[in-house]
Amino acid sequence: MGWISLALGILGVVSGIMQALMLLALPADRLVAGLLATLAPDAQLPPALRWVLEHLDLLNLLSLLSSVLFSLVSWGLLKRYEWGRLGFIWFLACSAVAGLAGAFALARAPLLLQLQSATAMVVLVAAALVAALHAAIIWKLRSKAVRDEFMR
Repeated sequence: MGWISLALGILGVVSGIMQALMLLALPADRLVAGLLATLAPDAQLPPALRWVLEHLDLLNLLSLLSSVLFSLVSWGLLKRYEWGRLGFIWFLACSAVAGLAGAFALARAPLLLQLQSATAMVVLVAAALVAALHAAIIWKLRSKAVRDEFMR
């Protein structure tokens, strides 16, 4: 689990750097405005989507920082440091909560509700399954046998 998480964290860092370079080369506001003007000149974006598109640089920076922290925590988990175990548990718990919150928000989105209520159910069930998997990993990482393997 530590090796896979470290690899994912490093890939997140590399991806974040590449996205930052792309945002520097072509500011997102020009890209989105040009694309919308070409494809749908009368389109009105939902406020949340407009906010995301206007703040891509901030969101990319936050994603990059979280990938760096996740890589460090994964390395700490591999080295059997207690802070690595606790940090990994924190990341799992936060991502499970964020996934469930995002799934509930998405399931209530008017566009998704118009498509089918089954689609909303799939999103919610998938988020619940991921949260349950994270809870099982947290349970295992908090067991005495695993705790005893980590250095303080």
